[in-house]
Formats: sequence, structure tokens, C-alpha cells
Amino acid sequence: LKRGNIWISDKGGVFFSFWIQDRYELQKKIEIFSCYIVSEIIKGYIKESSKNNSKDESQNLKYKWPNDIYYKDKKISSIFCEKVRNKIIIGVRINVNNNVDKIENKATSLSEIFNQKYSIEEIIEKIMCTFQKKKECLAKEWEEILFSLNSNNFLKNKKIKIQKNGKYLEKEYRFTRLNRAGKLLIIGKGDKEETRCDTSKSILIEN
Repeated sequence: LKRGNIWISDKGGVFFSFWIQDRYELQKKIEIFSCYIVSEIIKGYIKESSKNNSKDESQNLKYKWPNDIYYKDKKISSIFCEKVRNKIIIGVRINVNNNVDKIENKATSLSEIFNQKYSIEEIIEKIMCTFQKKKECLAKEWEEILFSLNSNNFLKNKKIKIQKNGKYLEKEYRFTRLNRAGKLLIIGKGDKEETRCDTSKSILIEN
């Protein structure tokens, strides 16, 4: 249970966690960075699985701030990070070969999309190797990472409403970008300046 959400750990999914030593430059970036790494690995499998199709299906993979990855309109992965003393614990969930029917129509898996099985061990190994390699040059590549996540953002073209005092405001907002600190910036209808949204609990997303 995390942020009010329950993870259902069915056989066939990727469910693992690891920790890294905390450093100042990682504290506010690690969740977004982790989502980027996992997204890139999933994207590689989607490209390989759809290479015989006329359309590149990896274009349907989107990052949903702050910690989810969607395929079309269904969640395929979530990443959670938590600081414990001087360490950051990173938890990864990817729907791979597991059955997601019990989550109604809100989730999908790689095997459901492409009707084939994938190696759980191979996926975990690729994530860990890529994470370790990219972490060493995070500062240098941070702008490129933000550009990628802003370009493939689930919130694009969706209506956003802000919650205040337990109620959603009538005013509509639109996604603009993630800033350099990894914060979500939105802009209200008729506004000239962006508004920073610090928590996903305060926003409602509609098509």
C-alpha cells in the first residue's frame, strides 16, 4: 500500500525493489529518472514485439506524472521511491506476463498487448544495468530526459482540474511541462503564467 494505492502482485509481473545511496542531486529527481529508465526498457520490448507492424507501437507509451507509465489509456507500470535514512528505496512494478483482468479496464500488460511471454529476469537485469549506467551521467543528461518525458506525456491534450479544500475547482488547466526540478507545470484557461502542481492527489484528469 503506497499513497492510498494497492499493488496486486500476480505471478508473471515484474515486482522488485532496490536501494541506492542518497545524494543531494538525486533527492528530487530520482522518481522521474526511474520512470524514464523503466519506460525506455519497456519501449525497447514494444519496438521489438511490433517490428513486423507498419506502425511503431512504442509511440503509445506515455509517462504520467509523477510515477506511472501508460500504454494508450491503460497503466502498464508504476515506480515508487522512498527515502529511508541515507538511502533511497526504489520499487518497480511492470505488468509483463501477469493477468490484469481483476484491475478492470485500468491496466494492461506486455503479454496482453502482443500475445507472447517475456523473460522476467531479463527485464530486471536490463533495468538495473541501464539505471546504473545512466545514473553516473544524470546531471549531464537531465535536460534530455526531461525533453523525452515532456514529449511523451500522458497529460498532453487532457483537461486538468485542481482540488482545493476537498473540492475540485471549476477552472480548467492544461499541462505545459515538467520544469528542471521535475515539478509539474500547468496553465489555467485565460492565464498568462504557469502554475506549479506539487501533488498528484490534488488533480483530476479528464479526456
